[in-house]
Amino acid sequence: VAILGRHPLSVFRTVADREGFVVVYPGGLPANDAQRLPGWVDCRADNTVESNADDIGFLSALVERVRGEYGLTTSRMFMTGGSNGAQMTHAFAFQRADLVSAVATGAGSLPVTPKPGRCTTGPARPLPILLLHGSGDPQMPWNGGCVADIGGACNRGRVISALATRDRWLAINALSSVTPTTAVIDSSTADTGPANRFDYAGAPPVQWWRLDGAGHAVPSRTVFSASNPTTGTQNRDVEFAEVVWAFFKARLP
Repeated sequence: VAILGRHPLSVFRTVADREGFVVVYPGGLPANDAQRLPGWVDCRADNTVESNADDIGFLSALVERVRGEYGLTTSRMFMTGGSNGAQMTHAFAFQRADLVSAVATGAGSLPVTPKPGRCTTGPARPLPILLLHGSGDPQMPWNGGCVADIGGACNRGRVISALATRDRWLAINALSSVTPTTAVIDSSTADTGPANRFDYAGAPPVQWWRLDGAGHAVPSRTVFSASNPTTGTQNRDVEFAEVVWAFFKARLP
């Protein structure tokens, strides 16, 4: 049954209740532009509208607090996000790989111009990662370019392509020469094409999803987002929360 008026990321609450894990939804501060939309300070050096927050510090403290309150080890801590949240997840994985055991991103690519330090050199250790991206995404361009280029100013920085982001993580995890196993999921006729899964086996693995023709909306089978020129068409073949949890669950000790 489709649920309208909710966000697809809210499905994580349903999955958490069923599977018995803790889910936390942190939020970033408003950007320094006229829109004042909340966002994260990630690895983009050319994002001129980001806030002045120390989001790596904030999320590090949050991870430590949750771990302490629930008696969790690092092997049971995971991070995921979509769009700017995906970029923040990349940034956290690069800078604090010691605090999480796996990450997952949706519709978020790495920056063309990263900030110095770990944002440029990469994480201190490889991490299992799931990456998911729609090939018709107008906000986080599949082929790379300006992020959410409202007004044509490109003031939110530029990203590399979805393929280049995948390849960077394959190199980090020493999987560049691995041939993936593949699967195709095409359960909906209301979207633009199937969801294609590529599994690069290794320690740690990379799981990469290409959603053919899909736009920027979080993919879901139950919480639908309307199509529009700004965000494109939602993929409805997979439930983002379900595929992310399946990936994380397989990493549990």
